[in-house]
Amino acid sequence: MKLTAKQHRLSRPSWRLFIAAGIIGVASIASAEDIGKKACLPDAKLLCAHEMHLLSRSRVQECLIKNIDKTSAFCHTTMLKLKAQHQADTSQAKN
Repeated sequence: MKLTAKQHRLSRPSWRLFIAAGIIGVASIASAEDIGKKACLPDAKLLCAHEMHLLSRSRVQECLIKNIDKTSAFCHTTMLKLKAQHQADTSQAKN
C-alpha cells in the first residue's frame, strides 16, 4: 500500500517522538556525569589543567580525586554524592 503525501507527513512525528525518547533516555544516564562536570569544571581548570588539555575524562577524574581537599565545597560535595550513588548502583547490580 502506497502512502499519500499527507499520510507520510502524519507518520513522521511518531518517528521523531521515538528518537526524542531515545535521546532523553541517554541524556538521563549521562545526567549524573553532567552534574559532576558542571560542579567541578572550574576546579578541574584550576587544579587539573594538564589533564583537561589532554581531553581525558578519566585522568581529570583521577586528578580531582587526588586533589579533593583542594576542590571547592560544591565540587567536593557533588563528587561524594556521585561516589555514593555509584557505589549504591554497583551493589544493586551485584544483588
